[in-house]
Amino acid sequence: MLFDEASVDLAIGELARKVEADCAGDFPLVLCVMNGGLYLTGQLLRHWDFPLTLDYVHATRYRLATLGKDVLWKAYPQNEIRDRNVIIIDDIFDQGYTLEEVKSYCNKHGARSCISVFLVRKSHPRKVADVSPEFVGLECGDCYVYGVGMDLNGHFRNLSSIYALPEKVI
Repeated sequence: MLFDEASVDLAIGELARKVEADCAGDFPLVLCVMNGGLYLTGQLLRHWDFPLTLDYVHATRYRLATLGKDVLWKAYPQNEIRDRNVIIIDDIFDQGYTLEEVKSYCNKHGARSCISVFLVRKSHPRKVADVSPEFVGLECGDCYVYGVGMDLNGHFRNLSSIYALPEKVI
């Protein structure tokens, strides 16, 4: 276990406060990146008491595997993005390619602003996309993590704590 339920809840509460302080007056369009961002989005919504529009995108690199390169779009937002302040919510920032793709889509469709919120950011020496998250709740090393929206071969997204696989298993 990397982060227990209490640590995760504390991080989510702090993320919610920071994002609300930054975006509450903007009537933002919240884009949940499926499937990983579902858990965090639901938890953040419990804390937010400001007007917003909720939507989702399904853009993935992994396709139920542990490694992936190209972003595959399975669903685009249904709401108008033009002239909206967009909040992108996802589970983990690893190399940033999914975020780069979603932000690019939003900008091409006329978003006024676009910020991102991640529960976890991985620290590693590998090349990453030319994009960084604005809000991050927790930091972890270069390990395979699951729970709290993050999956292990399609399973365990529902766990309320975050776990890491031992290096020898990866």
